[in-house]
Amino acid sequence: MLERPADPDLVSVIVPAYNAARTIDATLATALGQTYRHLEVIVVDDESEDATGSVVKRHAAVDPRLRYVFQPNGGVAAARNRGIAEARGAFIATLDADDLWYPSKIERQVERFRAAGPGTALVYAWCYWLAPEGALLGYAPPLRHEGWAFPQMCLGNLVVSASNALLRREAVLAVGGFDEALRKAEGQGCEDWKLYLQIAERHEIAAVPEYLVGYRLRPGAMSDDFVQMMRSRRLVESQFLPRHPGLAPQFAMGRAILARSLAMRAFQRREYGMAMQLLAGYPDPSPRVAWKSAGWLLLGAGRRLRRSLQADMARRG
Repeated sequence: MLERPADPDLVSVIVPAYNAARTIDATLATALGQTYRHLEVIVVDDESEDATGSVVKRHAAVDPRLRYVFQPNGGVAAARNRGIAEARGAFIATLDADDLWYPSKIERQVERFRAAGPGTALVYAWCYWLAPEGALLGYAPPLRHEGWAFPQMCLGNLVVSASNALLRREAVLAVGGFDEALRKAEGQGCEDWKLYLQIAERHEIAAVPEYLVGYRLRPGAMSDDFVQMMRSRRLVESQFLPRHPGLAPQFAMGRAILARSLAMRAFQRREYGMAMQLLAGYPDPSPRVAWKSAGWLLLGAGRRLRRSLQADMARRG
């Protein structure tokens, strides 16, 4: 990835888009509506087959800060890297084409960068969950790990969503951007976590303790392929463990945490066999915690099944 001179105050927002016509209008409205005005938005259309390009071009016609780039389908990592190569700013923010930002998101992160100093290369905020139609579902845990947080990042993605982090461009370029090889290895899903691990391995990180990012949970998302997500995590771990063998317990615990999280989602979708496969295949290093987690999942599944039955009975009168 070639480096070009960067505007020290410009934030380059990279939006990878594939068949995103239904959501990208709202996404771009929140990106272009930021209180921090000195930004550019680069939409990389990964060969969409719907009206994504038309929607983006409509925004670009009224706001010169928006640029539209088309490329042959190469996956989300390749689309983000193409946007980074096109970027002119000293800061990079990626925003998925179905997520939303609170108006002050970038402003608050830039302020945190200025307060933290040049040793910090990543600033994250907190995320809230959105239903496919945009309704609020809940909130991610309000983590506040700062400084050298690599051991905590080994547990899992502190940043939660690729729509969250604001990054120093020079730090992103130094590690080669997002790993496009994971897609070729049928291990898409953890490209953002790998990048954040690489940055946390070398730099400090900082947090803005505010809920500023709306992460849309939608059927068919990459994270819905549970087997691929676990494969992706394993592939990423394999690249860091040789350098950090002492953090093997951290990685193992994080693997179990992800498996339990995916198992909960499998229960919600009534994919009980997949849920138990995840729990059995990626046990918690602590047996007591593993049994407690399994019981919690079964209890949660029972409650959801009861609510579903009650709703069916209510509809039938």
